[in-house]
Amino acid sequence: MSIQSNLANAEALYRQAKYSESLELCNKVLAKKPKLAHAIHIVALNNYAQGEFETAIIAFKKAIAINDQQSSFHSNLGNIYLDQEDFSLASRCFEKALALEPLLPEANYNLSICLHNQGKLKEAENYCKKAILQDATNSDFQLHLGVIYYDRGQFENAAIAFLKSLEVQQKHQKGRTKVDAYWQLFSLHLSQHRYQDAIQTADLGIQSQQLSDEQLCSLLIGKTIIFFLFNHLEEAKQALQLSEIIHHFPAPSKHIKNIGVFHTYIKNLIALEDSGVYRDCYTANDEMKDIYFVSESHGFAPNRTTINYKNENYRVKSLFIMGAKVIHFVKEEENKYQVSLVSLLRDLPRGSKVVIGFGEIDCRPDEGIYPYSLKSQRDYKTVINDMLTKYIEALRSIADSFEIEIILYGVPAPHPQSIETLDEPKQQGFIDIIDYYNQVLREICRGQKMTLLDVYSLTNAAGKSNLQYHIDDHHLSPKTVPILFSNLNNS
Repeated sequence: MSIQSNLANAEALYRQAKYSESLELCNKVLAKKPKLAHAIHIVALNNYAQGEFETAIIAFKKAIAINDQQSSFHSNLGNIYLDQEDFSLASRCFEKALALEPLLPEANYNLSICLHNQGKLKEAENYCKKAILQDATNSDFQLHLGVIYYDRGQFENAAIAFLKSLEVQQKHQKGRTKVDAYWQLFSLHLSQHRYQDAIQTADLGIQSQQLSDEQLCSLLIGKTIIFFLFNHLEEAKQALQLSEIIHHFPAPSKHIKNIGVFHTYIKNLIALEDSGVYRDCYTANDEMKDIYFVSESHGFAPNRTTINYKNENYRVKSLFIMGAKVIHFVKEEENKYQVSLVSLLRDLPRGSKVVIGFGEIDCRPDEGIYPYSLKSQRDYKTVINDMLTKYIEALRSIADSFEIEIILYGVPAPHPQSIETLDEPKQQGFIDIIDYYNQVLREICRGQKMTLLDVYSLTNAAGKSNLQYHIDDHHLSPKTVPILFSNLNNS
């Protein structure tokens, strides 16, 4: 059999996932022609398919060293780096592939993914549009364009792209991620605070009978969030029960892990309320004015509790921006978090009192200030000073524009289990960051004459949580905010 026939058969076997047989044929060829780039490339593909990433990288690089004019060699090497989330190296590979063949839809799409993950959203948009021009039948491309628009705060464009991805998938059955469009649309409506539209989108996805169990759980837990915030607790309990499987998926994705946290947290909050242990916190009635608590998941616990502020009783109404961090609100380029916050605050009645409770996600061991300061080698004090100064300035400007009173909510002392995810020599450095963050927040609020709910001082014992208020590794109990306001009145 000729070398070309062996290589054709090896490639066919690779596509059939018969990797051992494919490699055997390649090795026969390479025994005779050890520098045949095509054969080495097929070996690399087999290694990659079997999860032998480092071996595959070596083989791809070897093939490229022999023949650097094959776009597929560069593109496939880029795919490995993309899987490893090394977006910088992956970008270089896709750029080399496109320099050889500019009209490759997958390479344009993959480069768009890399640029998106590097925060280069305008460039990512351009490459994604190129991919769509070259192949309008792949729903993944439309879906990713929608995600880029969404992240840029261009909500109407995002909705159009998400709906287009569903239409393209239904027509061509080509993309891998058709069902993700329902979750993205749901999240978009949540960011727009269009809760009825979000519920309807979730129901459409569930009724489509196209969803995996993971996607069903995502939408059910999304509905749970809305039901909980708007006091439809029986509906929330039903959705929680239907999505109980969320905790039993093997090798869950990061998204599923995050959604699972919401499931456990809301289930815990409802159980605590049903138990009556915090009954004194839930004395609100419909005649009370609302005080708003705008946050990510940390706003769930105080929802519907009663607080007293300046000798007047209020009912806490929690409003939600999923995954928001302080850093999102100080970025120069407009993004979905900024647009969501401004649209939310704009719709509140003039004179409203609003607690802003972002910051805890910025202060975790695995994301935010701590890992950023290590990676960038920037002094964490400089990072915090700069970030919080811009943050308070932005909030002050919004408050003045919409004639609302903003009250700041700090970051609680970290739970010991959160601290212990770090090696012991690193723990004190992390503790110091949380302490300094709250110290700077206090100083700025004092200088700006803004009210601060000092949750750090309430929960702190030598830099760690005193465990009197935490109900899990990150979240605090429903009594926390009422106590903070009570302390504020007493001071």
